Order: sequence, then C-alpha cells, then structure tokens
Amino acid sequence: MSIPPASFTEYALWLLGRRRLFTIFNESMQPTLKPGDKVFVDPSWQARQSLKPGDIAIAHHPFQPNLKLIKRVQDVFYDGSYYLVSDNASELTAQDSRKFGPVAPNLIIGRVTSFFYRSENKLNLS
Repeated sequence: MSIPPASFTEYALWLLGRRRLFTIFNESMQPTLKPGDKVFVDPSWQARQSLKPGDIAIAHHPFQPNLKLIKRVQDVFYDGSYYLVSDNASELTAQDSRKFGPVAPNLIIGRVTSFFYRSENKLNLS
C-alpha cells in the first residue's frame, strides 16, 4: 500500500479532530516511511475495525504501553488480533509481532490515511 499525500479533506478532518498527526522516529518502516515523516491517522472505531493486510496502523506496544508503534498489518486473525510487521525487518531496533506476537484490537490507535509531510532525509556519504 502506498500512502497518498494529504488532501484538503484530510487537513479539514485533522482541524476537526477526526485525524491525529504522528511523526516517524525510527527506520523500521523504510522505505515506505522515513524518520521525520509525518502521517495522518484515522483513530475512528470504523478505521480500526476495518484494518486489512497491507494497511499501516499505529498501535501501543503490548508490553510497553507508553511506546507507540507504526507497522504494516500482515494478517488479521479470527479473534480480531493483528499481526503487525516492520517493512524494514533488518532494522535492529524493530519491534513487531515477530518479537511479541499478535496485537489485541484494544491496542490499535488507528489507520494511516495520508502523508502530512515527507521528510527529505538523504544519506550524506562523504
């Protein structure tokens, strides 16, 4: 799933409190998301309930509740739990379902809907 740039509607929904803004801090979702990118997230019950494989979600870490994760939904199980994985599995600090198992539905914060801002991070190889 590619993430579209934010539309006027997305900005309006954010101003109305129907979207949340999150900033990416690590490299676990590269190349899709880079540190410094900002994304809009739909936190509605409908968005959380309709997550499907390929979607990108924000969730609370199952064992560190203050830590928020941004991961791709790889699988949705019959009990409603989600298997969330990093796009960049080689990232040493990546925390995902391969380490802690499926994520309960009550830990899902929302579904990524669009980019608010794309970081222009580039490697400076000198």
